[in-house]
Amino acid sequence: MQRHSSITKPYAVLSTLLLAVSLTTLAFAQTIAAAKSQTKPAAPAAQAPAQRQLISLTFLRIKPGMGPEWQEFRKSETLPALRKAEVKEQGVWNTAVFGEGGGYVIVTPIESLTQYDNPSPTVRALGQEGARAYAAKAARFTESVHSVAIETRPELSILPSPSAQPQLAVVTTTTIVAGRDDEYENFIKTTVLPAVKKAAPKGYLVSRVVYGGNLNQYTSGVLLDNFADLQRWREAFAKEAVTAKLAAKSVGIVTSRENAIYRYVPDLSIMPAPQKTETK
Repeated sequence: MQRHSSITKPYAVLSTLLLAVSLTTLAFAQTIAAAKSQTKPAAPAAQAPAQRQLISLTFLRIKPGMGPEWQEFRKSETLPALRKAEVKEQGVWNTAVFGEGGGYVIVTPIESLTQYDNPSPTVRALGQEGARAYAAKAARFTESVHSVAIETRPELSILPSPSAQPQLAVVTTTTIVAGRDDEYENFIKTTVLPAVKKAAPKGYLVSRVVYGGNLNQYTSGVLLDNFADLQRWREAFAKEAVTAKLAAKSVGIVTSRENAIYRYVPDLSIMPAPQKTETK
């Protein structure tokens, strides 16, 4: 399996949610964590703000023509091994029409960086020999791979409601001028977020790369239901962006922006167990 420079392009158009943010978004695991935080019983006092979270994003480029075989391999071998190793959460998104074909993003929350001192999930599930055999099989499908760690930025985001189940993410990676972090984050808070709220996406998740990529990159993931929702969002946000003069206000801070669209693939993912509601 070769490590291929083109695999960084989805990150250059996504970065970390999703899942990215995702993830992100974009990825993308950020959405699950946000939903969890909002399913707790209401308290009289205001809830503490959502905490930042580290997320692993692995970008795979599957060899042309091998997508269906890889998906079957993931269902029949990867997912059982991950579940045996007690991996509780892992989301899979793939390129949806616009972006590099054959691309998948695997989004996994990082409980602690110390977990990387321990054997990998496949080693825990299959043993050393079994994990080597598994890796050899997986390499048949994979043209390139690249992994990064991102940190979610809930204070720069609009978290989706617990009932939202967005299936599409427009993930934009923004590269800024070195040393303009504070200025850019203030721009998001004071100018971008008000415009985004008026255009009413299902969620808007921002994260930043911390390991494995360009440290001057931020990712924003717009969460939507489908392409019809994307059409509505595009028209609404275009008006708000003009009114807020987003392009002009980003001059001197932003050096480049790229995006791609990803679709969530539930049958290739591991969803966390539903949270039990406390009863009194």
